[in-house]
Amino acid sequence: MEALGKGKLFNKALPYLLVTPIVAWLVITIIVPLFNVVKESFYSTGFVGTKGAFVGFENYQNTILSSTYWNAWGKSLVWVLGNAVLQSILAFGIALLLNRKTRFNEFARTWMIIPWVIPTIVVVIMWQWILNGSYGIFNHLLQTLHLIEQPVNLIGHSFWSLPMVIFINTWHWFPFMAVIILAGMSTIDEEIYEAAAIDGVNAWQKFWKITFPSLGKVTFALGLVGTLWSFNIFDTIYFLTQGGPAGKTTTIPVLIYQQAFESYRLGQASATSIVTALILIVYAYFFIKYLGPKDE
Repeated sequence: MEALGKGKLFNKALPYLLVTPIVAWLVITIIVPLFNVVKESFYSTGFVGTKGAFVGFENYQNTILSSTYWNAWGKSLVWVLGNAVLQSILAFGIALLLNRKTRFNEFARTWMIIPWVIPTIVVVIMWQWILNGSYGIFNHLLQTLHLIEQPVNLIGHSFWSLPMVIFINTWHWFPFMAVIILAGMSTIDEEIYEAAAIDGVNAWQKFWKITFPSLGKVTFALGLVGTLWSFNIFDTIYFLTQGGPAGKTTTIPVLIYQQAFESYRLGQASATSIVTALILIVYAYFFIKYLGPKDE
């Protein structure tokens, strides 16, 4: 009886023992750093590892009243919307083309993911070489075709820098989105398309009346996770432009990095992070509430 009681106790404790390592890992890597960020947001900390004076909500006030912060929000919104539109068009287009079962499509499905698996730093170096104003192949091609007379540094251009960074990031990430959409399309019953074809429905109507509605849960997940993920992208922008020229590509993540590690205002950067996180939480709440799939 005693052994049986110990066995029951062990079975009850086993699930908790199994999840303890992941819970501990989450606490160490998320909860503790988050607590430190909240704490530092109330101090005038400069360098990492130093202790600043307690300033209360002054850092939050500076963030909310800062025109630089809201300008960065404007750049971030352009960044997110630009990536969302371009990636959606390319991902849906490629997914629709590859949804047909042919030998070429089987080959293309395997290899189209290559841009996504390339490390960001490699993508940056490659596109810097292609778009370089002095020796880039893109400028050489335009000059050969007599479309331009002088080379143009698109990444360093005051107007074209942000669109070009959006394009490069889209090129890097849209294959992943296409794979997700393609997987969702594979779950749609072919008999629905066959019945629609008998009724004389054209390809465009099939997409809007069958394919797109059937991918509601997939597009919802991509819309929520994808926009938040895109918003928080830092490496591509910073490696390409470091937020320049003249702040034209300074999104919120780049601004926070500049505050913390270039201006040495860690407390201010912490407050900016908290304010931004709260805004994103509110966005996620309303996105889920009003655009989430409805149970029928």
